[in-house]
Amino acid sequence: MLNGKSIMLRVARLDECIALLKNEQGISLRTYQTDRRTQGLVERCFQVAIECCTDIAGHVVAGLGLERPAHRKDLFRILGQAGYLDPDLAATMVQMVQLRNRLVHLYWDIEPERMHHYLHHDVVFLERFRAFALGLIEAQKKPEP
Repeated sequence: MLNGKSIMLRVARLDECIALLKNEQGISLRTYQTDRRTQGLVERCFQVAIECCTDIAGHVVAGLGLERPAHRKDLFRILGQAGYLDPDLAATMVQMVQLRNRLVHLYWDIEPERMHHYLHHDVVFLERFRAFALGLIEAQKKPEP
C-alpha cells in the first residue's frame, strides 16, 4: 500500500522546483554563465527536485514490496525492471541521481554549460516522473472490481 499523503507532499515540493526551473528556461547560456544567483537557484532546484523523486521512488518501492535497493539510484532501476517505469525514464532518473550527487558532493566543480543544458532539456524528465507518481496515487484510489 502506498502512502499517498507522503508522496503528495513530495509532489508538491517537486512542483515548486519544476516551476522555478521552467521560469529560468528563457535565460541564454551567455547570461547563465555569469549569473551566479541563477546558477545557484537552478542547481538547488535540481538537487531538491531529484531528492523529491528519489523519496517518492523509495515510498513506491517499499509500498509495493519490491527489492530493497543498495543505493538511491537503484530505486529507479528497480521500478523499471518491475515494469512500473518506462526503461528510458528509469535510466534517465538514475543519471539524475548522479547529477544530484555531483551537485552535493562536487559542488565546486559544476560546469555552467552542462547545467544550462540540463535546464533546457531535462526538466521534462522530472515532469514525467511526477506524472508517474500521480498515476500511481490515482490508480490506488480506484476501487478494485
